Amino acid sequence: MTQWLKLDRRGMMVAASATASLAAVSGVHAQDSKIAKVRFAADIKVIEPAGNFGIEEQSVIYATQRGLIRYKSGDVWGWDLDAAETIEQTDSTHVSFTLKKGIQFTNGYGEMTAEDVKFSFERMASEALQATDRQEFEQLQEVQITDTHSGVIITKAPIATMWTTFLPRYFCFIVSKKAWEEKGGGTASLGIDIPCGSGQYVMAEYVPQQKIVLARNDAYAGALAPFDRIDCIVVEDDKAAELAYEAGEVDVTRVSISSGSEYSKNPPANTQVIVKPSTGFVWLGINVDHTPYADLKVRQAVRKALDIQEIIDGAFLGMAAPSTGIIAPGLPGWRDAPIDARDVEGAKALLAEAGLADGFETTITCINSTEQNSAAQIIQAQLADIGIKAEIAAYEEGVYWDLGLESKGETYKDLQLILQDWTSAADPRRATMWFVTSQVGEWNWQRWSNAEYDELDTAAAIETNTDARAEMYRKMMDIQYDDAAFINITHRPWVVLVRDTIEPNPWPNGYVEPAWIKAKA
Repeated sequence: MTQWLKLDRRGMMVAASATASLAAVSGVHAQDSKIAKVRFAADIKVIEPAGNFGIEEQSVIYATQRGLIRYKSGDVWGWDLDAAETIEQTDSTHVSFTLKKGIQFTNGYGEMTAEDVKFSFERMASEALQATDRQEFEQLQEVQITDTHSGVIITKAPIATMWTTFLPRYFCFIVSKKAWEEKGGGTASLGIDIPCGSGQYVMAEYVPQQKIVLARNDAYAGALAPFDRIDCIVVEDDKAAELAYEAGEVDVTRVSISSGSEYSKNPPANTQVIVKPSTGFVWLGINVDHTPYADLKVRQAVRKALDIQEIIDGAFLGMAAPSTGIIAPGLPGWRDAPIDARDVEGAKALLAEAGLADGFETTITCINSTEQNSAAQIIQAQLADIGIKAEIAAYEEGVYWDLGLESKGETYKDLQLILQDWTSAADPRRATMWFVTSQVGEWNWQRWSNAEYDELDTAAAIETNTDARAEMYRKMMDIQYDDAAFINITHRPWVVLVRDTIEPNPWPNGYVEPAWIKAKA
């Protein structure tokens, strides 16, 4: 099976490094129904709700902590009760809940109570904390406690995403007030140094850049975890991860789309291949603060120069379709519009109008992965046809995700063209909320600002009429298109390899979360 997996010198070095780190991970194989080995594509930086932004970090939270409700697996987005015994929306701004009794925080921090729910929600909403997902809590008024295990979540206005991407997600998971306040976590993220959890697993070991070991929490209030241990093994390079899977060193791994095409036709023995459309999005962002991209004509010229289908065919081997906006098909607000045809002469004319008839030099920043490097090289060649000489700057993920953050230094000033590949969720706001003006300096690396877009994002978040809300998001996609700071490429599918000894229980978008997997009988 491995004969078609070709690696360059760098790929072989990464694979060798990954194999060495995998060999250091002890334990029996998952087929013993005791240990599962799940590949993480990146190391973790935070495992608490206030500072989370990576899917690997989310996975640790889902495994070690509890929310009132949580997503269920399957083909349709839905939720199950988790820490809540009952939960009900009594009117548009009130959600009443009662916690299950006997849920214990680890390390002796006692039983989970309504006071912990109040602390967790109001902490996330506080300006002092500056949580990554604080926008989700902008309508929170308070959590009112009615008794030790019951309370009411009161909002200033309806939260349209209450049951889709608010309550079921990691940022609404419940931490111990006592534990967090002891460590100063009321106004600061605790990163990975969290004092306790309440989930089916506990983080038993963490070796930076190598592995996170999740061990069964024997004090869990509910059905005990199906595995004694889940080893989350960090292998950043997709090709190295594929080789590790074929060598039996990992049991669950996401693979590149380019490899996914072949795996779907010829799966390895005893393997399930999961292919599902994701809600994530891939695009070429343009930093409007950087010369000469402040000129709309230059941004439009870049867009006209690109052949999106060629990028998809070359980088994703045709396993994805061109996108028309950051909102994925099937979600409210998807922009039903034709894909722009490449127009080299039109692009040259726009550059001439901008006083750049001879072109200019620029940089394409990307992650150092097979797909992103391939996409960047195709974009580089296409831009050369209109006189734009682009240099590719590829970074490892640990470095890349800090580049556009003002809090991490001044590298954001150097970003010009930025190839980005983001995951998303079951609601359009999880795509749109990151590009409002207040996100400039954080996750809006385009440094793009549009007052109408901002107003629509706020209004859509509290609009409960589905049709009206969808129209708002379609308008937002039109605004982004007109300003040409976002050149949409695709909504990548998610391709995952899973041993047939494991029941993967994927989410509708294909994510296989460690906390959801089980051993097959």
